[in-house]
Amino acid sequence: MMKRYAVLMRLVLCSIVFAFAGNANTEETDGSADSKTSTSNRVSKPGEYTGYSEAIYDDKYALSSQYVQVRDGVKLAVDLYRPKDKKTGMVVDAKLPVLWMHTPYNRRYSSDKVLTGEGYPGTAAKLVKYGYVVAIVDFRGLYASYGHNVAYNRGEWVTAARRDAYDITEWLAKQSWSNGNIGMWGCSATGGSQLQAATTAPPHLKAIFPMSCEFDAYSFRVPGGMAPARNSGTNVPPKVQSGQKSRDAAAEPVDGDMDRSQLNQAIADHAGTVESEGYAPYRDSFAEAIVDQDAQPWWIKSSPHTYLEQIKASKTAIYLAANWDEGTTKHGTFFTFNNVTNPAKLIVGPGGHCGWTTVQSQTRFDITIEERRFFDYWLKGIDNGIMKEDRVYYFTYNAPSGSEWRSAKQWPLPNEKRIKYYLGKGSLSTAAPTGVDQKEEVTVDYAVSPANMMAKGLVYTTAPLSSDVQVTGHPTINLWASSTATDGDFIATIQDVAPDGTAVSYNVNGRIRASLRKLQNAPYNNLGLPWHGFYKADATPLAPGKPTELVFEILPISMIFKAGHSIRLVINFADARSTPKLDPAPKVALYHDSTHRSYVTLPIIEVR
Repeated sequence: MMKRYAVLMRLVLCSIVFAFAGNANTEETDGSADSKTSTSNRVSKPGEYTGYSEAIYDDKYALSSQYVQVRDGVKLAVDLYRPKDKKTGMVVDAKLPVLWMHTPYNRRYSSDKVLTGEGYPGTAAKLVKYGYVVAIVDFRGLYASYGHNVAYNRGEWVTAARRDAYDITEWLAKQSWSNGNIGMWGCSATGGSQLQAATTAPPHLKAIFPMSCEFDAYSFRVPGGMAPARNSGTNVPPKVQSGQKSRDAAAEPVDGDMDRSQLNQAIADHAGTVESEGYAPYRDSFAEAIVDQDAQPWWIKSSPHTYLEQIKASKTAIYLAANWDEGTTKHGTFFTFNNVTNPAKLIVGPGGHCGWTTVQSQTRFDITIEERRFFDYWLKGIDNGIMKEDRVYYFTYNAPSGSEWRSAKQWPLPNEKRIKYYLGKGSLSTAAPTGVDQKEEVTVDYAVSPANMMAKGLVYTTAPLSSDVQVTGHPTINLWASSTATDGDFIATIQDVAPDGTAVSYNVNGRIRASLRKLQNAPYNNLGLPWHGFYKADATPLAPGKPTELVFEILPISMIFKAGHSIRLVINFADARSTPKLDPAPKVALYHDSTHRSYVTLPIIEVR
């Protein structure tokens, strides 16, 4: 503490704001702002960052690769991106913080021979010139790494993979070019692999930036309990190997493996790999392909929330990111944010899954700048104010120009009002129904898919709005329904309908399998939303023809429905990817009378 205090005092006296957390002897080699930079020229806010850390190294970096052996002897392939001196072009030997990604998606290339460090969401290679080393590691049993993999990207949660995350983190911390401050980056499975690493609490893992990854694996992979039938096209039999063969073919050898002998040995190690976890329709299902489950059902073993206490105990700082126009992967970001006690921030953009390149092209917001601000603070000790800002930063669709990006101190927004919009005969309004025996009936259409879902189903629409209505948060739905069958799938989608009839929805949908409708208390902070156990014992058939209430959440959104537009709710009764087909197709009915009030609850924010 005395050493760190002395360093900070020296920096204040010299009017220099740069430091290495835990490395008091390092000066300008850390990529911090030059001592001549005026504090008046400094800007640090979401998407903007100047004057705090400059690009002190060459735009071109040195790319090398090698194998690193973990505790059980398995060797993992590692790519390293290290900075070069601007004048000499030599690799820099200074001790620098390290950002790494643990990936099932090929450490070397993200697509079309684009380097993963440059093309994968987060593009951490852009940070090398600012004084970072970047490392990318193939999962064990995939691409050039030795070992055996199960369930492809879900294999990050088997015991060996969790240990790998710890071992690689600590190996990076011990290298001569590392200052011992380690961070992680990545999106989707490489976002989940960061939470996986945090569950093992490596001492040197200081900060992570997980984008678009789950908190509750079942809600992510089997939303609404709508599991595909065994061996269906979307439930791949566990021993199908076609994916592994294509990955092996795309693997890149490490440096020095000129005859590819090491790569060939690694590929031989992959024999017997299973492609998927197999059939696991319930939250408490044991995946038939996963033998390393420690007596835990697969979806529980592979859920970050199962390890919540370990994640919190790690004290690793977390910057969570998601996009509104993605599916169930956006679900986990909000729950992770509200359940951890770690220093945490949350950002939500307008793109699709991991679509931050699109976000940048449309809004000029660069997520890599946020990474640099965050990691500068936690890995370099640069007091750029990022942790003093509002903890939440989010995009609102259809907001007036210049106010699309907004901030808040918490999520959900403290000023939300939850307003019920009741279903009527084709209508949606805040007036509760008063009639009796009011319903619509339809035959299930099994051809419904994400591509045509908005054009099918039963439709309920508000009158054109007299003023703007902002919906920001998590909608829910209470739906009274019956079927001539003993089970069925129900999918609710909210749309914004323009005066010309054009409708859009940014994955604002929710779903439920009726037999798994039982509500239970969530094992974590579920923001007060409906939570279903989806356990095998919960399965309760519908009584044919009897109205039954289905209560479920709808994925979150931030959107302004403009005056003159309408809010529309579309209800579908099948998804071609997962709904079992019955012959003949059953008839379903939706009710909206004084006894069976069906409604969607919207989180309304007063528009100023």
